[in-house]
Amino acid sequence: MVKRFLIILGLSAASVLLLNRCVPEPLTWGENADDILYGVVPLLWLSFIGARSGAYFQSERLRRNLKYGALWIGIFLIIAVAHSYRFELAQVRDRVLANLIPGRQVSEMSGEMRFQISPNGHFYIRAAVNGVPVRFLADTGATDIVITPGTAERLGFSPDRLRFDRLYQTANGPGRGASVRLAELTLGDLRLRDVPASVNESPMSESLLGMSFFNRLKGYTVRNGILTLYW
Repeated sequence: MVKRFLIILGLSAASVLLLNRCVPEPLTWGENADDILYGVVPLLWLSFIGARSGAYFQSERLRRNLKYGALWIGIFLIIAVAHSYRFELAQVRDRVLANLIPGRQVSEMSGEMRFQISPNGHFYIRAAVNGVPVRFLADTGATDIVITPGTAERLGFSPDRLRFDRLYQTANGPGRGASVRLAELTLGDLRLRDVPASVNESPMSESLLGMSFFNRLKGYTVRNGILTLYW
């Protein structure tokens, strides 16, 4: 059975190749008779093969094998398409994860990093301060990098030992902060050392990345809901 099937498959493939070779374009009955003959013969051969193999294709075993074969071919095609569009699919994956995890970067290239706007209309940036993960709110309206009291404790700063001698004007009114120095702020391949910051005296929902951070970059842009950092 298998041998017969392979023979039929080989003859069919040969017929298709002959058809493609002899008939590069659709035939018209006004063409040369030889061209028409070369085009019709392969078609007749395919019809003959189909008629002869009709009974063979009624085999239950063959139908099952063809079903499994089609399944594996489908899996192979899916893998091939996924590999061909792996870069585009990676961008889709990063965008979806950026929506699910605010602050996760969309993509990173040499000297460039992108972040997608969150559903609430803000840009969040996940970084590491002295090796500790911290999620920041990108705020170009803020002057400094401002750390929440809770984050300050995680970084080893005790609020009881800080001097809150800096006065800030915020959207909620005047506030006080304490000056600190961050040994290292890491954002992907970007690494800043000895970074000045401030610990806010009052509780905050998010730490802020203000202009003291953005001024250390080569530049930044906001376009189509994407914040791009350059350094």
